[in-house]
Amino acid sequence: MIPETSERKPVLEVRDLRVYYETPKGDVRAVDGIDFTLYEGEILGMVGESGCGKSTAAMGVLQLIVSPGRIVSGEIILNGIDLLKISEQHLRQLRWSRLALIPQGAMNSLNPTMRISQQIEDVIREHELKEQRLSKVAMKARILELLQWVGLPERIYSMFPHELSGGMKQRVCIAIAIALNPSVIIADESTSALDVVVQRVVAQTMLKIKQALGVSMIMIGHDMGLMAQMVDRIVVMYAGNIVEIATVEHMFAHPAHPYAQMLIDAVPSLRERKPLKVTQGITHDPRNPPPGCIFQLRCPFVMERCRTEAPARQEIRPGQEVACHLYELQPDGSFNDVRTSASDS
Repeated sequence: MIPETSERKPVLEVRDLRVYYETPKGDVRAVDGIDFTLYEGEILGMVGESGCGKSTAAMGVLQLIVSPGRIVSGEIILNGIDLLKISEQHLRQLRWSRLALIPQGAMNSLNPTMRISQQIEDVIREHELKEQRLSKVAMKARILELLQWVGLPERIYSMFPHELSGGMKQRVCIAIAIALNPSVIIADESTSALDVVVQRVVAQTMLKIKQALGVSMIMIGHDMGLMAQMVDRIVVMYAGNIVEIATVEHMFAHPAHPYAQMLIDAVPSLRERKPLKVTQGITHDPRNPPPGCIFQLRCPFVMERCRTEAPARQEIRPGQEVACHLYELQPDGSFNDVRTSASDS
């Protein structure tokens, strides 16, 4: 079990990050003012429907947003450095050495014309200092060590990406991500395209790397079951906004936001037979979000207040924050669920 967040050092702080995509009919607000902190030695999960802004948030942190997208505002502070205020050259040096990515599509990320050893070597060489340049023998030893770290045999060293299985390619991407011992790794749905057996192998590899190297990770995905086994805290995103952040224990035992509750209810259960619940409705036009709560058009508990006033994110119990008007602050400092109060009366 990781220590309480108050006892740990933040390695990545994201404040009011906004990423918009320009269209002829107005900006699509893919990420619309999110705040979160990643702590030392933590795995932070990010979940939500497709199009909710998870991957865009990750690309924003990595400064890899491409046109017509742009970062409108925000702060991205990595180990005390605001990534939005440094030069492109400085940023290129920080990528892989301090902040690395395990991409979603391994085959699309690896160069099909280059051997695996060449691709790993390129990352290391690009960030080497002249006085620390590795010899060919030392470089080969380092690459073989990385392959061993991710559970791949030495023969992978001389192979091309098309000669590897999906799980092997994904583990090569993990080897590239850890090549320079970064402090933060972002895994963007890195297991979603794999079958469940290979998914487990890749997930175990990521946990092994996290525990051995002490890196902090952001894990983006849809699989709530996998999140329950791997992450320490979960961020729930909806329509470019964070609606809840909670420890994995609170998220599965006491999900607070109606959207988080829908996501948990949609997870099939092996222990009890029950109808599969499907989250109903569609999101609003992302170019024109409604005033008030971002979830109001799909919320079964929507109130008049929700249509005009956007809820602030508030801590309703230690380790759990939610942006919802269903929770009211009481004089003693606790929070009351208005649904419970209404049913009691």
